[in-house]
Amino acid sequence: MKGMTKTKYPNVYYYVSEKKRYDGKPDMCFYYSYNEQVPGTEPGKTKWVKKNVKVGWRSEKITAAFAAEKLSEFLTQRRNGEAPTPARQAKGLTYEEGYALFKEVWFPNLKDNGFDIETRYKNHIGPRFGKRYITQITPLELEEYKTELLRNGLAAASVRHILGDMRNVYNKLKKWGKFKGDAPFEQVQMPKVDNARTRFLSQEEAEKLLTTLNVRSRQWFLIATISLNTGARLGEIVGTTIHDLHMGNRVWQIKGKTGRRTITINEAAFRAFEEGLNTRQNIIAFPKKAVDEATADLIARETGLCISDVYYVHLGCIDLERGIITYKRRNSSKPKTYPITKAIRGIVKECVDKRSSDLIFPSKEGTLILPGATATFKRAAVECGLNHKKVAPLDKVVFHTLRHTYCSWEAQKGTPLFKIARLVGHKTTAMTERYSHLCPETESQQLIRQDNAAEQLSAILTSLAGKTSESVPQAVLDWVASLESKAPGAS
Repeated sequence: MKGMTKTKYPNVYYYVSEKKRYDGKPDMCFYYSYNEQVPGTEPGKTKWVKKNVKVGWRSEKITAAFAAEKLSEFLTQRRNGEAPTPARQAKGLTYEEGYALFKEVWFPNLKDNGFDIETRYKNHIGPRFGKRYITQITPLELEEYKTELLRNGLAAASVRHILGDMRNVYNKLKKWGKFKGDAPFEQVQMPKVDNARTRFLSQEEAEKLLTTLNVRSRQWFLIATISLNTGARLGEIVGTTIHDLHMGNRVWQIKGKTGRRTITINEAAFRAFEEGLNTRQNIIAFPKKAVDEATADLIARETGLCISDVYYVHLGCIDLERGIITYKRRNSSKPKTYPITKAIRGIVKECVDKRSSDLIFPSKEGTLILPGATATFKRAAVECGLNHKKVAPLDKVVFHTLRHTYCSWEAQKGTPLFKIARLVGHKTTAMTERYSHLCPETESQQLIRQDNAAEQLSAILTSLAGKTSESVPQAVLDWVASLESKAPGAS
């Protein structure tokens, strides 16, 4: 086989890539070969042809031993008349294709529109397994992946969510007839979760963090302010639409992962939402990711804008009714108007409709804030000195720390735990009980404690009644006598 190197396993080869690298070395792609009988050129005669089947790359955790195992399975199945041809096998779904189908069919059924699932896929699953065939992912590979994620500092709960997402994709594909066989998760043990964070921010730390965020990103300052004042999750805030807010009554209907809940927002959260509503028009109308150079060039020629300016036009600059774009260039003191001609009116309208969003805090393209969104928050936490290299993972300040801080502050103020649970949407009361040590003693609790102390004192006095200094030290009797005079009902 040209360009191929033999392994110690019969009929298993590898190819060394000139471009791809893995673990500091050139990546290797493993193949296996077999002979297949095909019709010959002469009638009634056959010939044998060698077929090469790609198994996968070393960067995908494929080994020569695994390729040999796949070859053995194929040959055994072929002898039993059960094996499909490798060509048909190659046409099976990749994980990327399976996930796309899962997203299209199943996401509309989810309360949060799959924000967390999409984030985990973009950040973790897709880069690792996206191009792999779902039939090739093994339990051993998933165990290694789990260990790798934990070793890199990812929380056990996050790893469980990642593996759980993959398991759900497999289960749905099997249910829909797109995957046959057993999913590789039956033999994978989920990591045990100890995710109880005790770290919460002081007032001073919260102010420092918000100040740093305000410098870095006004949008993230507003989002963090809302979380600190409501205890809402990140996905709940960025997924909020104009239809979920009733600003007149200061009521917010939250679509959370534990169901819908309705809360009244305070002044700080109200102002943050209000500013978010007022800045929604800052969405870029013609982002580079969505508008190609040819379209941007056409818009520039028809309007008179520079092609570089086209990519900075916001929705608020466009008036389709009047047919103008009002835009202020960086080096100009006043905004100018540019015409929207008939040649580009359809293009501009399509872009505006695509980018128009009901979200309060959309991305610059008008879409849901997607993976990597918390990078700004993480940098701000490091910048203001809240996260050091030696800080334990559970003590690090992450966005969820803001939710934990809100609950802690409410407990310190004396808010009943059941009310805190209702406000933040805890699934069980056990999740809220971890804040009980922060609750101040109420007046009724103080009375109960005093009554208990009086009962204990009465019991002590009764046990010592009639005893003399011969059996009880005189100092103890004097102390009891002083307590008797101070006890309730003493004359």
